[in-house]
Amino acid sequence: MFLYGCGSPGAPGSSGSGQGNLSFNSDGGEISVSAASVSVMTIDEQRTKILSAMEAAPSGSYKAGEIIVKFKSETDHSQIADVHKKINATPIKKITNLNGLELVKPPAGMSVKDAVRQYMADPAVEYAEPNYIVKIKTTLPNDIYFPQQWALYNTGQFADGIAGSDIKAYLAWDITKGSNAVTIAVIDTGIDYNHNDLVLNIWNNSGETNCVDDIDNDGNGYVDDCIGWDFVTCSVYDENGICVTPKAPDNDPWDDYGHGTFVAGIIGAKGNNAIGIAGVMWNVKIMPLKVFNSQGYTTISAIVDAIVYAVNKGAKIINESFGGYEFSATEYNALNYANSAGVFVAAAAGNESINNDIYPLYPASFNLPNIISVAATDQKDMLASFSNFGPNSVHVAAPGVYILSTMPDNGYSDKEFWAGTSLSTPYVSGVAGLLMTYYQHFDIYQIKSTIEAYSDYLTNISGLYIKHGRLNAYRAVSSLLVPSGLAASSTQPESINLIWNDNATGESGYKIERMGAGEASFAQIADVSANSASYADNSVAASQTYTYRVRAYNSIGNSLYSNEASATTPAAPSGGGGGGCSVVPVYAKDQTESFDAAFIVLSVVAVAVFTRRKKTSL
Repeated sequence: MFLYGCGSPGAPGSSGSGQGNLSFNSDGGEISVSAASVSVMTIDEQRTKILSAMEAAPSGSYKAGEIIVKFKSETDHSQIADVHKKINATPIKKITNLNGLELVKPPAGMSVKDAVRQYMADPAVEYAEPNYIVKIKTTLPNDIYFPQQWALYNTGQFADGIAGSDIKAYLAWDITKGSNAVTIAVIDTGIDYNHNDLVLNIWNNSGETNCVDDIDNDGNGYVDDCIGWDFVTCSVYDENGICVTPKAPDNDPWDDYGHGTFVAGIIGAKGNNAIGIAGVMWNVKIMPLKVFNSQGYTTISAIVDAIVYAVNKGAKIINESFGGYEFSATEYNALNYANSAGVFVAAAAGNESINNDIYPLYPASFNLPNIISVAATDQKDMLASFSNFGPNSVHVAAPGVYILSTMPDNGYSDKEFWAGTSLSTPYVSGVAGLLMTYYQHFDIYQIKSTIEAYSDYLTNISGLYIKHGRLNAYRAVSSLLVPSGLAASSTQPESINLIWNDNATGESGYKIERMGAGEASFAQIADVSANSASYADNSVAASQTYTYRVRAYNSIGNSLYSNEASATTPAAPSGGGGGGCSVVPVYAKDQTESFDAAFIVLSVVAVAVFTRRKKTSL
């Protein structure tokens, strides 16, 4: 069963019922970015994994009386109807945006597994699989005296913590606090969208012009979905996976469990508002997508509907603080749909102290380039005792014990702090949002690589239990800060001196670009090493004006460009007595103040005193 939990020990199949347990869920070296390095599973590979997972799945781990069927793309409507008729099954609904995908009710008396086998045997069917049930299970720590959010700023003040064992959010906030242009979908138990610390950061569907007219104004198939959607179709399941109390999906994604509101607060509780807590992003739009009922159960079909909704409504990040050990091709293909749309997915690694390299937990273990798998660390930068791990499949870690956040009904967890990789995951989602705010020219693979490469390498964890390191918001956000204050000056006919502020903390070097008078575009003329803040261009001609710009780079990408700065070289000496030189005023494009005479005449002195901004690498 997909048992989503926070910190319950065990292994797949170790519970009394034999069900697999599920969970909520730097190296500092440079890495190259290549989405193509991850191959998409073939249909044959998917079919093999489906059958293997289904044979091992106990009854109760999937919804009784439902399966998911994917027809081949060339199959027309009449052929699909014939397949259903032959098996005597009834289609329940189509799953939008994933062509040929249907939720199907097998005939009375036919088991789910038999129905899957019969559909899989038909040549018109690409695959069929059970509609697995996913369960949230939360473990709450006993210690109620947690006065601060140590995960954001750890001074060693809590539970014998080690100062600095945090994500350095307080330093990242000096650079960016996020943006309302970034939408993060929280697929979870819903959200208290009226919470005082969340209400200003809740997403609104601009396509719905009226929220109570019972009209689908934006034509997306969801009526009055002004702040998200509730995809739950069953309020109560029994122990056999049979729905005891069905319900219809609706437009009210209210949180009646607590987990989704907790996750949302970590991502985007409004900062600096004199109440409650601060999220990683002070400014963001959080899209509430409710898939879990008040028991903490959901199905793959509900999760897939939520993923497709998030992608189609413009979410840039999806937070999935849950997971299960049963492979679902439908969920895989939905997340690959998100990948093709450029949507970043943060997923929890799990809470069973299990090696995900050996026992994959999904969605975190899906081999897709847009997914980052997140383990949990404690206040001493140790791997949390419950956290799943995997030096190949688990990418980074983030704080996941003694976590304080928002709760439904305008509350906070100040009396019951939570633990789990499900709480580590939204820290990564939040940092991804900060990166998308500052590095708007980056794609999601560059965002993921920046998080990984500029995490903190921990000798007791990195490379042993996780692939990279513990999340560091500051190192990631500051890695390619834009060089500023570019200025150009010339006192010699064949030389122009450039100086700038070296702001980046993770650059490999700086690229120098130049455009001469009469030229239509810039061309790179040089690159200089990391930590450089000056360059002498000795390939210029006398009495000519040149314009320059600079940007930082590393193996992941480039920063944005600096301001542009121009200088005119003096005329070449005419020969004969007197000596001396001709000085031409220097200017920097887009700067509002001109240089004074002392800077112009004493440019050598200016180079000496124009100090580089001190950089902090934490």
